[in-house]
Amino acid sequence: MIETNVLRNALEETLRALTRGGVRVENLKMLAGGASQETWALDLFLENGEPRGEYALVLRRHLGGKIYRDALDLWREFHVMQVAYASNAAVPYPQAFLPDLLGRPAALIHYHAGETIGRRLAREPIFENARKMLPAQMGEMLARIHRIDFEKYGLLNELPHPPPHQSPAQWMLAQLENNLDEIGEPHPALELGLRWLRKNEPPAPKNLVLLHGDYRIGNVVVNENGLVSVLDWEFAHLGDAYEDITWSQVRDWRFGNDAFHFGGIAQPDEFFAAYENAMGVKLNHDAVRYWEIMGNARWAVGMLNQAQRHLRGKESNLEFASLGRRCAEVELEILRLIQD
Repeated sequence: MIETNVLRNALEETLRALTRGGVRVENLKMLAGGASQETWALDLFLENGEPRGEYALVLRRHLGGKIYRDALDLWREFHVMQVAYASNAAVPYPQAFLPDLLGRPAALIHYHAGETIGRRLAREPIFENARKMLPAQMGEMLARIHRIDFEKYGLLNELPHPPPHQSPAQWMLAQLENNLDEIGEPHPALELGLRWLRKNEPPAPKNLVLLHGDYRIGNVVVNENGLVSVLDWEFAHLGDAYEDITWSQVRDWRFGNDAFHFGGIAQPDEFFAAYENAMGVKLNHDAVRYWEIMGNARWAVGMLNQAQRHLRGKESNLEFASLGRRCAEVELEILRLIQD
């Protein structure tokens, strides 16, 4: 891990060049973050340049690896956040993109106070009221994201999306199968799940939507009143709305509260209803089941990719190694779902 003082000095030097004024970084501390980016909180003071003032910010700096091949680089993720912010989605303001901070790209976004750790949100008494509010809030917010006019902002040429000859489901299955072949390990339960998905594809959507790609408890900022903002847009792409709608029901995102299928905090009915009301649609529950199984398969492959980052020496990390062991839990969930 990079030393705090080294990072602070490099950040101040980079920002001085951008603002052409006095810059001071204080209270720099690492936060619990994702698997592909370092996340730091900081207070930024701009003294002699423009704009002047004090800013509470989050610095995200690329680590160098990816969970999925099509994960966005930091610049494209930053641009998607700009689009989402301009479209009135609950997103922290993306303040500045830094192409090179100690040899890696980084971005500064505004800090929103609240909790992000899923296990705390699912269990701690202080968030009891938030747990009541979140399903409806997250359903409405997801609809707002899915209504973003991605063509207006040029995202069709910038984000991964299915080719004309493939449905979103076929496109994702092809990626997962190719990825699994590259990993080169026997995973018969996962192969059975992928075969089931091939045989049971629901009707393809008439239109693609902008997908967050990782929309769930754990990737949102929450306070005692519920949803504050949506984080972690690195898996944004264009596809079938059901992919986002069902991702929060994947068992691993229940944080041990398996009885509550929506993020370990509730049943998904209120989430579905809020989304339906905001979008003016009626959800197909066969498609909901299908994409929940797809989500588990996607996460199983993501776990194996993380383990390979460790095993192949790209990034030594015990958490990544443990994900490879825990993939069996997700495979068992896939078998249960395709049997029901």
